[in-house]
Amino acid sequence: MKDKGLCEISNPSALLLAGRIEGKAGSVVISSLEGSRPVLMEIQALACATSFNMPRRTATGTEYNRLVLLIAVLEKIVGMQLHSYDIYVNVVGGLKTDEPACDLGIVCAIASSYRNVPVDVNTVFIGEVGLTGEIRAVNQIEKRVIEAKRLGFKTCILPKDNMEIFEEMKSISDIVLRPVSTVEETLEIIL
Repeated sequence: MKDKGLCEISNPSALLLAGRIEGKAGSVVISSLEGSRPVLMEIQALACATSFNMPRRTATGTEYNRLVLLIAVLEKIVGMQLHSYDIYVNVVGGLKTDEPACDLGIVCAIASSYRNVPVDVNTVFIGEVGLTGEIRAVNQIEKRVIEAKRLGFKTCILPKDNMEIFEEMKSISDIVLRPVSTVEETLEIIL
């Protein structure tokens, strides 16, 4: 909103990612769809030891129940001892997303904070996480990857089941596609 009225934001992803601090644990970039337009946004997670019997779980900009489910996957499937950690997850910029394609980014942000290991700042995450730790395919993957490439990201971690689309396309270059099948495989790559 400007003094002349509403004005179009030509590149919302760049605006949302401006001000990111590099080299900090718990911060990752995900690709979400707003309508039919891919938007890259930052997910931040903070995992810290709790002094209470019941750890606190806080989700800002994402669905609380989905967060609890993803924490359970990290505990049961990956073996992280998160039951004694408060976990806070925030979608930066005041945005809200409840798209399952953001699951992989949320999981990686939590794991990064828990292990206190930063994720490469040039990596974007796309993928739905299932209850058994598998990474499921998402829709409109090519739009998401093209947006990441356009903004200068060097690596895209995405579901293995989405790779068929890229084998047919010849226009994807200058970005490394890292297909993954499970949460464990993803964490081995990034941490």
